[in-house]
Amino acid sequence: MELREILKKVVLLGDGGVGKTSLIARYVVDKFDDKYIATIGTKVSRKDIQVIKPNLIVNLRLMIWDVLGQKEYSKIRAASLSGAQGLILVGDLTRQDTVDSLLDFWLKEAELVVGKVPTVVVGNKADLADKEQMTATVLESQGQKLDFPTCLASAKTGENVEGMFHTLGEMMVADVVAPPSAGSDEPKTLAEVMDHIVQDFCAQYGDLEKAMLIVQHQFQEAGIDIRRPNRDAVLQALDGLARAEELSLSKTVSMVNLEERRKMVVLARD
Repeated sequence: MELREILKKVVLLGDGGVGKTSLIARYVVDKFDDKYIATIGTKVSRKDIQVIKPNLIVNLRLMIWDVLGQKEYSKIRAASLSGAQGLILVGDLTRQDTVDSLLDFWLKEAELVVGKVPTVVVGNKADLADKEQMTATVLESQGQKLDFPTCLASAKTGENVEGMFHTLGEMMVADVVAPPSAGSDEPKTLAEVMDHIVQDFCAQYGDLEKAMLIVQHQFQEAGIDIRRPNRDAVLQALDGLARAEELSLSKTVSMVNLEERRKMVVLARD
């Protein structure tokens, strides 16, 4: 499993008071404040997520830009939009005019600066609005018209907040794939498989010294003799490595790695 580190700039756009700042706060630090604070200029937050792809784990770092929603400040907005690789257009489901302006103003303005980039359309304040009402219907039809994913979210309850950012993240790395591996380089014997697994574990863990100590500990616990590795002992050690990865990376990544490594061990020649 290859590991790739990628940095992407995301910008949230929408009229003032639609809840862009609250959505970011809910996503980044899992907090909600119902006091309205107008964003002065631009605020930048950071959030790391993981996208699992065939033979590839993408550690995606999102730099999330919260841009003021007052339409008069075009120069500040253009400077903030520059270099954006993803957009989240936010409307307030309790205010029809904020949803209408997403396509009439915000998308047009963004495309003048960055062109067409991965975009998600969000209706915020779903906790206050009837999801069957006209505002939600208009927002979803706008997204369908442009082939943008849409979602109804709530910064207050957290509904769909993580999902909307993860959807955009997946769109931004959709074209990232693991390079094809040369057949001759594939590990064949159990020793070669062990060598590959240790290298892969250390690379994903990120700290070579600590990673090697974990490997040594798990190999000792499993009673592995490097000179004559036993398949069952190696499989036991893999469980220990997976537990370490669950703490340092995530449960999803550890399970993907464990399944792949087990398969390699089972298929390896003695």
